[in-house]
Amino acid sequence: MNNSPLITEELLEEAGVDLHSQDTASLLDHLNATLEERVGAEITNSLTDEQLEELAKLQENGSNEELTSWVEQHVPELQQIAQDEIDILLSELSDNADNINKAA
Repeated sequence: MNNSPLITEELLEEAGVDLHSQDTASLLDHLNATLEERVGAEITNSLTDEQLEELAKLQENGSNEELTSWVEQHVPELQQIAQDEIDILLSELSDNADNINKAA
């Protein structure tokens, strides 16, 4: 929905990931793509079949602005969903920071 990344270098550092030994750009791309998938799954789970059809049509034919506006209107808990998924992803990252740092 939003083109700006929600997972940032600062959040990775807070989670304990050593960015000096990482391909930071690739890691951020992966994490933000994962976050987008998870938020998308939560959004689709909260919609009716009719709303899912509307959303699919907008994804095919609408602009980013129209899509964003529609989601904001039909998913009032969007910000909470996104924040919950960020928190879950950062927790998973923090739990695995040692393994991530060793793999770099």
